[in-house]
Amino acid sequence: MAAVDPAPTSASVEPRWGLGDAVGGWLIAYTSASFLGLLILTAFGYTAEEIEANEIPLTMVALSYPPLWLGFVGVPIWAAAVKGRGWVVDFRARWSWRGLPLAALVGLLTQVVVVPLVSAPMLWLTGTDVEELGRPARELSEKATSPGGVLLFVLVVAVGAPIAEELFFRGLLLRAFEKRFGIRWAVVGSSVVFGATHFQFLQFPALTAAGLVFAWLVVRFDNLWAAVVGHMAFNLVTVVSLVWLN
Repeated sequence: MAAVDPAPTSASVEPRWGLGDAVGGWLIAYTSASFLGLLILTAFGYTAEEIEANEIPLTMVALSYPPLWLGFVGVPIWAAAVKGRGWVVDFRARWSWRGLPLAALVGLLTQVVVVPLVSAPMLWLTGTDVEELGRPARELSEKATSPGGVLLFVLVVAVGAPIAEELFFRGLLLRAFEKRFGIRWAVVGSSVVFGATHFQFLQFPALTAAGLVFAWLVVRFDNLWAAVVGHMAFNLVTVVSLVWLN
């Protein structure tokens, strides 16, 4: 009797998602943020002048994040479900406590030590004051003028953003780069895109360095949640310091 090959299991199927899906997710994220975010603000009665001058409350800023996450969260989950084995398997997102305390410490040290060191040459070359480096985050924190606003600020910046960004940049994008170019180039490439995606010239070196750290955490522990926790700790340092100062 001839041998019969066993039917392929979901764990043995090679995912078909790749860089095209990552590019599509990035485009969907920023297209949605631009158009749906504007529609939301307009629907609530805010004028173009108020939006341009950033004269909108934190609650409205928070409502602009879900359209961005359509690409950063929706596309990776969709791509893994339709073209792969599911996002938990494909992006190494099985929950495990292994490495998470260290990841939190690494994220904290990255914000406190690495960011100032990496940013110093950029500030020197551009003749920019160090206060300008934290201006985008400071402007957002100044909108948190009540306990509810502070809670919303923490949820958006220290919880929501790390989960969404890690699922995309260290989930779909890093693994798509890895399939095409190998893990070393994947770490570098995903980190550079992460830094550039924030569209903040002064912060680009620091954000790219942070991306390298988060990518290292994923590779070191083979666990996406290590990067999420590291990213949360990284952002939480900024959130706590800004709220305390305000």
